[in-house]
Amino acid sequence: MNLAVRSILGILAVSVLAHPALANYNATATSAFNIQQPKKEGRRWSGYINASRSSSLVDFQDGTRQESADYLTRFSYKFTETYGMRLQGGYSQDMRYSENSDFADTSLSLTRTPGKVGSSLLLGYRVSAVAPTSKDSYKRQSLQTALSTTLVGMINPERLVPSLEISGSVSLGRNIHQFETALDGRVNNQYSSAQALSISYGFKYGISISGEFVHKNAWSYQNVMRDSFEMSQELGFEINPSFAVAVGHTNSGSSLRPNGNDSNVQIIDEKTSILYGSLTATF
Repeated sequence: MNLAVRSILGILAVSVLAHPALANYNATATSAFNIQQPKKEGRRWSGYINASRSSSLVDFQDGTRQESADYLTRFSYKFTETYGMRLQGGYSQDMRYSENSDFADTSLSLTRTPGKVGSSLLLGYRVSAVAPTSKDSYKRQSLQTALSTTLVGMINPERLVPSLEISGSVSLGRNIHQFETALDGRVNNQYSSAQALSISYGFKYGISISGEFVHKNAWSYQNVMRDSFEMSQELGFEINPSFAVAVGHTNSGSSLRPNGNDSNVQIIDEKTSILYGSLTATF
């Protein structure tokens, strides 16, 4: 299964779920698929451009419907077959309320391609630094930078049925702000962590299905901990080695209901579920 298809879920998990309104909750991108850099064989330079369109699953006709167009670009450079660097940025256009449109924060990462650890496991890592290029980060939060490290593990494909991939990741992040409190009075988050599990399967003729679950924790400067979840399901189709399309569903929110005890994790929620379609061009 081509990397252009396998990476779409990770791309959309960032570009669709990382809406500016959620930026203060956890600034660390955690998708396990993101370490798998789309690239052409034999090239040191590579990357992709992803464009997606998303909207709320249900329109309650009360002004709460979300509708956006999102654009994500990544450039990758291979130092060796094992180590590389990548630069990533994006833009989210709110189709209903233009004042909410915003650039994404820009990240620069050093990556290590997953390598064998024993006969059943592959391990890699990513170390990232963030430049606060979004208005939400540098204006509202006064974010100066964010640092994170992510450990990625994959079950050796040789141990699985053909075309099945199972991977996971654990990340830790540190946000550095000029002020502990944002302009709107909310306390900024100082630390974050996330755990992700991703599964994908490729069929014939370039068709693939994939799913991902991410659990996040964030600790404010007042040591108040919040946690959230993100989950995605996607159907992808590789048109050719350079172009792929996909449709999918995402849902995200607090892991617990307002009472603080009952789980709020669910695949579909009429209030928060989002449907999307995307086109990815790999170069």
